[in-house]
This record gives sequence, structure tokens and C-alpha cells, in this order.
Amino acid sequence: HLSYILVQTPPGIPTLPTLWLYCTVKGSQLVVDWHNYSHTILSLALPPSHPMVTITKMLERIFGQMASNAFCVTKAMSRDLSTNWGVRASVLYDRPPDKFRPVSSEEKQELFKKLSLEYPVFSNVDSCTGVLVSSTSWTEDEDFGVLLDALVKYEDAVKKDAAESQLCNLLVVITGKGPQKQFYLEKINILGLQHVQFVTPWLENEDYPTMLASADLGVCLHTSSSGLDLPMKVVDMFGCGLPVAAIQFEALGELVKDGENGRIFKDSEELSGIIQNWFEGFPSSDNVDHKIFSENLEDFRNLGWSENWDTVAL
Repeated sequence: HLSYILVQTPPGIPTLPTLWLYCTVKGSQLVVDWHNYSHTILSLALPPSHPMVTITKMLERIFGQMASNAFCVTKAMSRDLSTNWGVRASVLYDRPPDKFRPVSSEEKQELFKKLSLEYPVFSNVDSCTGVLVSSTSWTEDEDFGVLLDALVKYEDAVKKDAAESQLCNLLVVITGKGPQKQFYLEKINILGLQHVQFVTPWLENEDYPTMLASADLGVCLHTSSSGLDLPMKVVDMFGCGLPVAAIQFEALGELVKDGENGRIFKDSEELSGIIQNWFEGFPSSDNVDHKIFSENLEDFRNLGWSENWDTVAL
């Protein structure tokens, strides 16, 4: 006999009705950990008025209300659950697993040496090369075109005054798979950028955290389907001590504090300005943001996953 069953949602359907029935039969208590809404994710593929979206939303609400307890990932979601569905959910922010941590320069060099066997561009990275990393699903709701346009503007800025430019060359590491990947890779090849190189490596699980920690700036293009969840990829980057530029949406400010641990942008113009500011004079820049962000991310890392769980959930 289980006293509690904890389920993370999405996916909420048929998970929530099935587990509610099981808990009713077995006398267990159902606890829902809300990370987003299934119906808002479904509405990315179907019109919001589609019967499947309507039914999914109805079932989420009914069985969410019937759970014994609940957590959620943002204060904004907690307010939304309370206001619209009468669900009381305690806020349990995501924290990075221990494997997401800062690395030494030796670990960075070892990773790049390993990756260069399959991706030779890593052998060209030196102390004057800025490394920018992003993980994308290559879908319309995570528009890589915003980053690409920003990097084209960065290239133009370097060329505009090449003799006096203090902007470094960039290696842009893009992880992830998705339907628009080939389209954008072909577009990148056509552009023929000279000061910005791209690589899309397939990373082993143990190499992904080291890759994040080896970069100088992370970029997040995640836009929440509900506007109420937070991107786990940013949490992981912060765990590695990596500052992030993230595209704006409603709840983002609960994680990314603009000007404190990262930057928030609305479009490619703002993102390009952030990238140019970050890498101006690299690596010997006296940019005050570098020091402020580093100190604040160290504070973020002081609260680990286990400590956070023990404090909020138990």
C-alpha cells in the first residue's frame, strides 16, 4: 500500500484520471507536480477551440481539483491554479542536479579535444574565441531564427569597423534535434559568416553539463505555451555558473533577473546588442556584468535540489 503517489504533469491526460482512479481504489493520496498545462501544449498543434483541447483542459481541471495536494514551478502558475481552478499549489522551483556545476579549464580543454575528433571546429577554439551555447527543439515555438538574425547582426558589427573592433570571433554550439534543424543549417551555410562559426554536436549525457559549463554565454529561446512554466535548460545553465540571455515571457522573471544573473530580450535586435556587449573586449573585458552575474549565480547554486525539496516538499 502506497500512502502517496506523486505525478509530474504534463502529460496530464490520461495520467491524472488513471492515477486518481488508482488512488481511490487503493486509498492512496494523489499529489500533482504541475510543470505546465497539457491543454496549452496541445494548443500549439491544434486550434484552441478544437474539441481535443477543450476536453483535455476540462479533464486537467477536474482531476487536478480532486488531488490531495499539489506543487507547481512558479508563483505565476500557483496564482493561476488558485484563481481559475481553485487548486492550492505550493511553489517548488526546479533546481539543477549536482552534475550541473562549473568546470576547470582543464576539463574544458579535455572536452573540446574529445569533441574535435568528430567536430574539427572545436580544435580552433582558443582563449580569444567566445563560446555561446543554446539548446533548441528547432520548432516554431522555439524560434532559432531569432538567434540566427542576432548573430548576423553581430557579424555585421565586426565587419563594420574591422580594424578597431573589440568583438571576438564566436563559436556557437547548438544542441538538440527537431523538424527545422536542416532548414536552418542550410541557411547558415548560405550566409557564409566569417566571424561566427556554428556546430551542432550530438553530446553524450555526461558531456552536456561540461559543455554548458565550458561556454561563456547561454541563450534560451524557450517560450512557454502557458507563459507560466520555466525552462529547465536555464536552470541547468545556472547550475553550471553560465549566465543566460533568455527571450521574454510572463513567468521568466522568477528565474532570470535581468541585469542580475542574466539578460532578457524581446527580439533579435535586443539579443544582438546583449551578445555584442557581453563579448566586447573578450576575454579581458572589464564588463561589470560578468562579475555581478558570476556572484549571483554562485548564490543560486548554494541551494541544491535535495535541500530545496526538503525545505518545500517535506
